[in-house]
Amino acid sequence: MTTLTGEDLVRRWPAALRLVQLRPALLGSALIVIAAALAPAVLSVTAVLNLQSAAGLALFACATNLLVGYGGLVSFGQGAFYGIGAYVVALAWLHLHASFWVSFACAPVVGAVAALAVGLLALRTRRLYFALLTLAVSQLLYVVVQQQVRFTGGANGVFGDILPGFLNSSDNAYWFTLAVVVVGLLALWQVTRSPFGLTLRAIRENRERAEALGVNVFRHQLAAFVISGAFCGLAGALFVVYDQSANPDLLNWTESGYPILMAVLGGQFTFLGPALGALIYEQARDVLLVNFTDSQLVFGLVLLVIMLAAPDGVAGLLGRGGRLLASRWRALAPARLGGRGGDPPAGSAGEPGRRAAVAGR
Repeated sequence: MTTLTGEDLVRRWPAALRLVQLRPALLGSALIVIAAALAPAVLSVTAVLNLQSAAGLALFACATNLLVGYGGLVSFGQGAFYGIGAYVVALAWLHLHASFWVSFACAPVVGAVAALAVGLLALRTRRLYFALLTLAVSQLLYVVVQQQVRFTGGANGVFGDILPGFLNSSDNAYWFTLAVVVVGLLALWQVTRSPFGLTLRAIRENRERAEALGVNVFRHQLAAFVISGAFCGLAGALFVVYDQSANPDLLNWTESGYPILMAVLGGQFTFLGPALGALIYEQARDVLLVNFTDSQLVFGLVLLVIMLAAPDGVAGLLGRGGRLLASRWRALAPARLGGRGGDPPAGSAGEPGRRAAVAGR
């Protein structure tokens, strides 16, 4: 009977090894999802609505971070795709009397198509010019929606009984939003872990070297832009589930700044960092609005302190703290176990000493 060593296991089942390495993160994520699913049973209606809003913003922030954190593309136009997703659902209800489920499924598709059209133009530029061009597209759509009063409702937007009966219950709307966000985040996570995601990070680190290796940078960035636009559109459709309305402010460039802010706050180099930033932002905004007159000033100061103290965001700070505790735990383990796994305890002979004693007899 042959015994498999650790190296044999790594060589034969690398996927199993990766699963073992990811097990703590997967277990923690599963516990968070279970706790979030049980929230309506223990929290007030207002708190559940805040969590529903934070869940939609988490998807919006993680979709934007696919460009910012993984692709190195700072876009101020993602709010346009967010607003497009919301308006697809709202306008389909207003003008076409279409089924909510059909329009909801179309929202990410329309968002992807719009992102493709914008990306083909904007990605011809780089850095500051790319950011300014995406901002200009977002503002253009914002002005168009405001001026087309008969079609979009102008500054008032579109509102009414948009949702089907099933989603009129606040609990059902929350669970539906949570389910869609979990599926969306899993899909984005797979994208970031795929060879495409690794190539995107290589382009972020050194575009010229990636091109020298034969990588088609434009196609990869365009694909990332389209994927991000699709999930931003999906997040916009979830806003309609939360608010039962769509308004021009969703298309404004400031709306594109919020997910970047959340990514910086939570940690743009950690996948769930923007989601954590969205939760912190949503809760902090309500607390500051209630307790401070100049809530934006206070929030800006808090954000500045976090950025100076933790450049990797709150998720990076928590990660460093967890690694520090784990290292100290491993260092103290031999002492707790009476010396096992470390140096032989004082007063006891090691293996070479025992062999010498046996040879001397």
